[in-house]
Amino acid sequence: MADIKTVLIVSGGKACTEAISLLLSKESFSMIIAADRGLETVDQLKLIPDYILGDFDSVSRKLLDKYKAMELPIISYPAQKDMTDTQIAIELAMSHKPDRIIICGATGSRADHMLANIHLLLHPLRAGIDACIIDNNNKIYLRNKSFSIKKSEQYGKYVSLLPFTDGVSGISLTGFKYPLNNAELANGSSLGVSNEIEEACGMVSFREGILLVVESRD
Repeated sequence: MADIKTVLIVSGGKACTEAISLLLSKESFSMIIAADRGLETVDQLKLIPDYILGDFDSVSRKLLDKYKAMELPIISYPAQKDMTDTQIAIELAMSHKPDRIIICGATGSRADHMLANIHLLLHPLRAGIDACIIDNNNKIYLRNKSFSIKKSEQYGKYVSLLPFTDGVSGISLTGFKYPLNNAELANGSSLGVSNEIEEACGMVSFREGILLVVESRD
């Protein structure tokens, strides 16, 4: 397979066909991975995945047989395992050394799965791979160094910055409605919630720590 630039993982959480359709209209994917019930979303969007994986405890046999007949790579795991299907998909994606990983279907009614999936973003972060979780309303990602967000490219109106580590030190915000200057973000504080970018670009700089960033439409 040619160099892998961007991998799309479709997991088994809340189906976000709107978000995926928008992504497909803007960019192409070098690889698509369907994780367990994410295969239903992939099928609904008439996509052909490069890999299908999971324990398939929530996928109909009829649907799985359809893709088996296409002789696509299908990797089965036991239901009792030490990793979620989403983690397995992320590790598979990372093994191909992509530039980016976009994960859809990683949020939904199961708060435990959603929180676990956010924590899984640490793996690509540590490997220097840009990764995010996207649903119909949110873009979620981690940052361990200063970064910027172009107003013209932001996913939603609101930008929330939360400390993912014990704290984030020396944080300064410019171009935002609510600026900060060499501030400290500590766990247990909602200081960084629901900010807005007012200039062409919002700059986020900090000295130490990991930020959880959420760009929200509502």
